[in-house]
Amino acid sequence: MTDRSVRRAAMAAGTLLVLVIGTLVVEPRLRQLGVTGIVERFDAFRAVAALSFGVPGLFVVAQRPGSRVGWVMVAVGTSQGLGLALGAYGLLGINVGFNGGDGDSGLPGDDWAMWVSNSLWVPAYLLVPTIFLLIFPDGRLPSRRWWPALAAAYAGIGVNTLDWMLRPVTYEQVPGLFPQGYAGVLAGLTGVPDALMAVGMVCTIGAVLAAVASLVCRYRSAGEEVRRRLQWVLAAALLTVTLLGVALVVPWGPVIVTLAAVPLPVAVSVAVVAHRLWDLDLLLSRALAFGAVTVLLLGAYALVAATLGNAIGAGASALIVALAVHPLYLRASAAANRLVYGDREDPARALRRLGVRLSDAGAPGDLLERVAAEVGRVLRIHYVAVEEPDGIVASWGRFGGPDAAESRPGESETTERVPLLYQGERVGTLVLGERLRPKDRALLAQLAPHVAVAVRAHRLGADLERSHGRLLAARQEERDRLLYELHDGLGPTLAALALQVDRVRRLVDTDPEGAKQVMEELSGRIRGTVENVRAIVNDLRPPPLDTLGLTGALAELGRGFAGDLQVEVEAPPDLPALPPPVELAAYRIAAEAMTNAVRHAMASRCTVSLRAGDAPGVLELRVDDDGVGVGAPVRHGFGLASMRRRSEELNGTFELLDQAGAGTHLVVRLPLAVR
Repeated sequence: MTDRSVRRAAMAAGTLLVLVIGTLVVEPRLRQLGVTGIVERFDAFRAVAALSFGVPGLFVVAQRPGSRVGWVMVAVGTSQGLGLALGAYGLLGINVGFNGGDGDSGLPGDDWAMWVSNSLWVPAYLLVPTIFLLIFPDGRLPSRRWWPALAAAYAGIGVNTLDWMLRPVTYEQVPGLFPQGYAGVLAGLTGVPDALMAVGMVCTIGAVLAAVASLVCRYRSAGEEVRRRLQWVLAAALLTVTLLGVALVVPWGPVIVTLAAVPLPVAVSVAVVAHRLWDLDLLLSRALAFGAVTVLLLGAYALVAATLGNAIGAGASALIVALAVHPLYLRASAAANRLVYGDREDPARALRRLGVRLSDAGAPGDLLERVAAEVGRVLRIHYVAVEEPDGIVASWGRFGGPDAAESRPGESETTERVPLLYQGERVGTLVLGERLRPKDRALLAQLAPHVAVAVRAHRLGADLERSHGRLLAARQEERDRLLYELHDGLGPTLAALALQVDRVRRLVDTDPEGAKQVMEELSGRIRGTVENVRAIVNDLRPPPLDTLGLTGALAELGRGFAGDLQVEVEAPPDLPALPPPVELAAYRIAAEAMTNAVRHAMASRCTVSLRAGDAPGVLELRVDDDGVGVGAPVRHGFGLASMRRRSEELNGTFELLDQAGAGTHLVVRLPLAVR
């Protein structure tokens, strides 16, 4: 929507407001002249309908000129507002001029103004329960089968409007409007023929019923989001029709008619705000909804003023209304503000709600989903996502509105991206599917640190889950290796030994020498099996670690490479005590690095260094060789992956510098606080 179209819509809306205010201004004078009050003559209904339909309709057509629903709303609001003002003007002029014993005279054109006012109310009344409901919300009929209903609506509106145009001003069925003996213009006319009027009434009633039925049909065939839109309007339409029907049979019918102007504007406002009806700009939709609530409250002002004015006079009623209704108006405005704008105006409440969401969350993924949902509800926007370096990890709503096909945003001018910082480090980004106004950003600035904490917790939880998964995988890998060792190695060996024992038992009596020879073979095989078992046990935790410590075990391991690789182990004497998992990981990583230096780097010299890291509570292991490097990336196979996995399982870091011709340099840092 351009600034020019906004200004035009605002000027037109201001004109409607002036018409309504002008009517309220002359109301005390009309009361002094004995004219029936604003409620009893149904002008309170017209005032509320003029603003609640006209103002939103003007903004809708300013942004979407092709919106038929918007133009119907403009037509209703304009007809009601113009008819309201012309009626007040006509009543004032007629009553002053006809009773002009004090020298007053009537106003120019007051008779014809009253006649036009009597004609304008008909289309304004009948458009809403017929054509408006038939084409809501997309401006089209549900299908071609509904064309007869639309034609009946036009026919009913046309016949009823023509009937009122062809009747005298005094045909208005409200007592106390005109002075005694006043006949007005067109006094001799009696309206359209009765047969045509009957056809018009049938068309009107049929169109109303068909319009409500069309909403029901749309609801039954629509998707979930469209149903949520229609639920409000369908309920409001049924309530409006019910109120108008009740108004025909109860004594206080004018009050009921005034109330009948409330449901549909409220329902349309909810559809605009909560479900992005007509895809209006977010800020405009919020303003329209809040404006509609304000209009209803202004209507309540007028209603109370008129009611009190009948009892105590116009001047005193204005003061009483201001004192009695204004506090209620403030409270209702605050409630409406919270309904439309969410908790933007109440940061403390927004933070409390976010805290409740965080405390109720379960898994890390659920935590961010709840946070995104709460931010979306607080700011009243339709898409919120939490993005980490690897991509979007949680989202709520649908980008582009509920009906959009795409649920993930790209780089778009309508996207707001807010960095999430934890202790100065960016841990993620909050992605909002629409642009925000400064007040929204101010609230988001207070929410962002709490969201950042949640993202940090999610990342830590995800890291913990990955570490746990790697730990389980390593444990399973170790179990599988033991299974293969026992099943393929130790199992067959023990079975063979059992057979040899049986053989010895058979030879003891018949061939003692042969039994002795088998026993010697059996003794050797048993010793070999013991060595195999010892090798399996040593692979789980090498005995030198328990007897010599990490430094001594590495030195002994290095001596095993004598002739192929000269290994030097460097470690300070004050090296802190190491937890067994850290010792084993450092030993295995160093052993794999020495093996790689011999097999792949063709190194002749290797230095293994142990020291306390720059950060407290960290062991730093360095392995440097003078070889040619471990080769191309395709050769970075199981050994390097195993070393990296062992370091990450302990929340450590793994860094490999492989420079051709400059040797291989491995740096591993392992935290000593192992849980």
